[in-house]
Amino acid sequence: MPWCEECERFLTPSSLSSAHSCPRCGNLVDLTDKEKVAETEIDPIPWHFKVLLGLAAIYLGYRAFQGVEWVINQL
Repeated sequence: MPWCEECERFLTPSSLSSAHSCPRCGNLVDLTDKEKVAETEIDPIPWHFKVLLGLAAIYLGYRAFQGVEWVINQL
């Protein structure tokens, strides 16, 4: 995403002029952010988040079982 240092805002690629300048202030915009983003590493998912998702899945499965059991008893 292009960033204008002087205006301190992100710009859409379609709003840039053919000379890659900001439409608001006219300064040149750095377009090399794609390379910077590609070089950054994504941190692994923390173990406690995985445990939370597992427990939530077990709880929701149990509640779904209770709902099915309740529907069967109502018939």
